[in-house]
Amino acid sequence: MPWGVMAGHLAWGGLIDEGWRKGPWTAEEDRLLIEYVRLHGEGRWNSVARLAGLKRNGKSCRLRWVNYLRPDLKRGQITPHEESIILELHARWGNR
Repeated sequence: MPWGVMAGHLAWGGLIDEGWRKGPWTAEEDRLLIEYVRLHGEGRWNSVARLAGLKRNGKSCRLRWVNYLRPDLKRGQITPHEESIILELHARWGNR
């Protein structure tokens, strides 16, 4: 096997050759993930990726859900009260 092909398999676990997607998520992929999680719940992300028909790995699905798609995810500016809590804790604990 040529080194370039072998390196691709080692680096990505063969994901590129199997048609797995990398890069930005599409609206259709978001819709599939949201619908699957709504019907079946969170967890077992490798299975979610496969069963929802996504060409993504489980870690990518979990991160997309947790960081962008979760319905209870708070977006927008922090409140003055939240800011005061942050400043108080930073004064107490510093940059740990």
